[in-house]
Amino acid sequence: MQQVTIIYRNIPQYRIEFYNLLREGLRKKNIELQLIYGDNPFKGRHDNVHCEWAIFKKNCTFSMGSIYLIWQPCIKEVKKSDLVIVEQANKLLFNYYLMFRKLIWNKKFAFWGHGLNLQIPRASLFNRFKLTYINKASWWFAYTKGISDFLVKQGVDERKITIVQNAIDTKAMNELYHSIPDKEVEDLKAAYHIEKDVKVLIYCGALSKEKNISFLLEAAIRLKSQGHDFRLLIIGDGPLNKQVQKAAADHPWIIHTGPKFGREKALFFRMADLFLLPGAMGLAILDSFAFETPIVTIKYMYHGPEFEYIEEGYNAVVTENNLDDYTGQVSSLLTNPEKSTKLKSAAKQMIEKYNIQNMVDNFIEGIEEALKK
Repeated sequence: MQQVTIIYRNIPQYRIEFYNLLREGLRKKNIELQLIYGDNPFKGRHDNVHCEWAIFKKNCTFSMGSIYLIWQPCIKEVKKSDLVIVEQANKLLFNYYLMFRKLIWNKKFAFWGHGLNLQIPRASLFNRFKLTYINKASWWFAYTKGISDFLVKQGVDERKITIVQNAIDTKAMNELYHSIPDKEVEDLKAAYHIEKDVKVLIYCGALSKEKNISFLLEAAIRLKSQGHDFRLLIIGDGPLNKQVQKAAADHPWIIHTGPKFGREKALFFRMADLFLLPGAMGLAILDSFAFETPIVTIKYMYHGPEFEYIEEGYNAVVTENNLDDYTGQVSSLLTNPEKSTKLKSAAKQMIEKYNIQNMVDNFIEGIEEALKK
């Protein structure tokens, strides 16, 4: 039995089911999956989970001002691996060991990622450094078609790229969403003193600078001043937690719930009419599809690769990066429910295309091809 090892610095809650399904799928192909993970060096996210069958190795983190490096101590664990898959990130010191290992002993390893850090300028020193070793891997697992196209432009052999079509378990999430009784939704609204006919806007994600939290709050305040009657639910945690807590204290119609997962998260989305995310967007678009809650975002240079899944006006609304256009589009959706209904109707089709099983199948196919080379 061949062995494939995936090393990741942590396991976020949304990724655990992918690993479980990938392990089962590879077993059927007579391939053993070894997953090695550490702890998240970021504070305030609270989305790490543990995996019983995987190997936990505590990350060794070194800080130098605003720069930090991570050493994942697993040299011994990868000795028998036929393929090692790692996140492509400058800060992961083990990746440089894998490059050396490939150079000296021709041991295979693959990058899984974006090619660039999409949340900083492409011309930054960190991204320029990232490009210097973009061709060093034996194989590439690219998040999306756009990432694959970028890699090819950088000289990566397209025959050594797998497009995984990054996703979460949208089908199960949608089933969960529809399984929640109306009475439970009504009870939750009552608990937050939200009257039956009052619109509910929701934000769900990290409370961090790249998510444009200040823009979100300013847009909500402007919409309220224009006479719209709604409540804004802010679900999540992160560095800007205090800013959100203050906004909720100053404006009783802003409700900060903290992070929510699984069925509880689906329940909050059952209350929501629109999903506001005027900042960096990635897998949130799949939350929007799975929970049939139209998302309104902006044109923004720091979106994740999953932004490619958006078809403007069909399954989401993308506005200019200014408050006038953003609030204008949200206002239009609030006063014209038929527009929201059309956006919701696209969700089912998107779920069929973007789901975790398709991602697992793509990943398995790529692993098999990489092992043959």
